[in-house]
Amino acid sequence: MTPTEWINAQRAELIQRVLTWSNINSGSRNVPGLNSAAKVIYADFQATDPDFSELLSPNKTDSGPIAIFRKRNRASQQLLLFGHLDTVYGPEHPLQQATLATNGQMLGPGVCDMKGGLAVLLCGLSAFERFVTDKNFGWTIIINSDEEIGSPISSQVFESEAKKHRFGLGFEPALEDGSLASTRKGSGTFTFKAHGKAAHSGRNPAAGRNALVPLARFILDCKRLNERRPTVFLNPAIVSGGEATNVVPDLATCQFNVRTTSREDEDWLQQEMEQLRVSLQDGDQYRIELAGQFTAPPKIMTPEISWLLTLAQSAGAQIGLNLDAKPTGGTCDGNRLAQYGLPNLDNLGARGGAIHSENEFMAPESLIERSRLLFVMLGMLNEQLR
Repeated sequence: MTPTEWINAQRAELIQRVLTWSNINSGSRNVPGLNSAAKVIYADFQATDPDFSELLSPNKTDSGPIAIFRKRNRASQQLLLFGHLDTVYGPEHPLQQATLATNGQMLGPGVCDMKGGLAVLLCGLSAFERFVTDKNFGWTIIINSDEEIGSPISSQVFESEAKKHRFGLGFEPALEDGSLASTRKGSGTFTFKAHGKAAHSGRNPAAGRNALVPLARFILDCKRLNERRPTVFLNPAIVSGGEATNVVPDLATCQFNVRTTSREDEDWLQQEMEQLRVSLQDGDQYRIELAGQFTAPPKIMTPEISWLLTLAQSAGAQIGLNLDAKPTGGTCDGNRLAQYGLPNLDNLGARGGAIHSENEFMAPESLIERSRLLFVMLGMLNEQLR
């Protein structure tokens, strides 16, 4: 049996595996669900016959586990393979079940982002281990449980592991047309909080200071900043304020996400937000707080990442795939690993779309397609990393 025949024969098992994994709720905050999903996925990844494996449970009650597998860790060249098992769909979300639709697509929570990608990783790597005799590199697999919330716990593991590896391959979804991600924007999450003064809206409204006023100004200022610097995007998203209609609100908050294209964008934005904070206090009328942090730096093109892209495109050509490379505004652990010095391609996973929505879908045929791509890429890397 050839490697292609073997991978093709895995189709039914790959589909069933993604359905099984996706039907376990693994929302980033659902720790029991994360633990359940991790145990199933961990058991399946034992099929790669690692020399060492562990299921780490961080000493935090609100964090899920991290699965780590290693093979040939004494080899001079090491490859890091990474993915995540958490999704944006908590137990309260209406999307809970993964199914095969009549149009052939797979629908469900995390089928594309990224249970499909994990299945591609498992299949393509298993084929490499099965069919390639002389292996010139070792590998580490890291599957974390907090990627969708910025990897606050697993970033420490990634920072440590980045120093030990030559390249990284990640299994985020391919872009909808199958393209690879060339560069990625950076991301940060912040909270704007305005403190005013409560008062009765009928008896003494003038004694109050409505905290919604500076909040409204802040949201309009976000639009103004977006227009001033096209490489930056601020997205006011979750707003709250006030408790009763006859009370002048004394507190208003806005949680917002920012996207950046360069480190210079981050510096510029920090300065602009501080100027906004001071101006919106309107003397001593309001107290304004801005808190938060950048959770992923921009991922820029480097010669090493360009080399990996060329290798992936060459591998794609061998199996009839014409792989384009495009920038994307999404962020992932590939951003963080690049920050820590590890060149990586991070969206070698399944094709699909509508991720992070109730219409998320995955193309089942891409499980075979991308598994074959990974197998060929690993073979090419095996020749290069002698």
